[in-house]
Amino acid sequence: MKAILEKFATGEYSLTAIQREIERVRLIGDRTKKPLSLSSISRVFSNPFYYGVVRHKGELHQGSHVPMLSKRTFEAVQEALVSLAKPHKSYRQEKGFLFLNFARCGSCGYAITGERHIKKSGLRFHYYRCTHKNKLRHCEDRHFIRQEKFMEEVKRNAELVCIPDDWKEKFLTRVGTWAEETSQAKQQHVERLKRDLQSVKTKLSRINAAFAEGSLDIDEFKELKNPLVSQKVEIEQKIIRLQTTKRDRLEPLLNWILEANQANQWVREENGIKMKSFLQRVGSNRLLRAQTLTVSWKSPWESLAKTTLAVRGTSDFSEQSANFSEHLLSGGGEGS
Repeated sequence: MKAILEKFATGEYSLTAIQREIERVRLIGDRTKKPLSLSSISRVFSNPFYYGVVRHKGELHQGSHVPMLSKRTFEAVQEALVSLAKPHKSYRQEKGFLFLNFARCGSCGYAITGERHIKKSGLRFHYYRCTHKNKLRHCEDRHFIRQEKFMEEVKRNAELVCIPDDWKEKFLTRVGTWAEETSQAKQQHVERLKRDLQSVKTKLSRINAAFAEGSLDIDEFKELKNPLVSQKVEIEQKIIRLQTTKRDRLEPLLNWILEANQANQWVREENGIKMKSFLQRVGSNRLLRAQTLTVSWKSPWESLAKTTLAVRGTSDFSEQSANFSEHLLSGGGEGS
């Protein structure tokens, strides 16, 4: 169940796909003895039990059980549920249109739609073009782009924000060194969190005392207590993470390196679905014009894209490596 929740937290799985995963490992309803329905899965995934909190009659209590997930992962699961609740276009990926709901027209800003063309020979081709629905702004782009060409554009952009295998291990070693150097700052962070935790505990004690004395009714008690219980659990989990790992402060940078390297694997495999999902995460605006895809990169991916373009102009490996190292030393991945 932990593995399934972590998969869903990535945002790359639909409820139907997760339902199949649940059936595959034979997780069934306790009373019905049948596979969980989609509505049941959504309800189960919203249970705070997984990050160490028990809800009883609308009131949150810190559980005595070991949390299955961090609160951060649980929140990612909730974001994925909200995203899936939004209405989607009628086209489905199963029909072969890999890049629907992905890019907008670079001329008028309207959506890119897909069309299927069938030749007399029976061969089928998928094309993409602007919907031309913007009545306030004339669209100057009348180009069609075949799906194969679109795939090349997606791959070209993904290549800009990849970290090659040759540099991955070197960067991971550097991150390990930084983790050792920041141990003192980490300890100071732990002490601050402990003070915050004590403050929350004090507030909870006061609220419990006020309720016991009759100064608060049950609704006021729940409204004041529930956020503090959640906050207390989150602070305790942060303290545990900091005390049990030497890399916690640099975890965003570490994850950034690994994700950028993983993207390199998807590029080699020409995995269109994974590259599309990757570009949606790291690029805030994807525009298609004259059969060319451009991406507005989020931080720190914009810096990596610029670095990639810069090192392509050098053939010497040591110079390329130095450029990438300079990018990381400047904190390029810490905002990820």
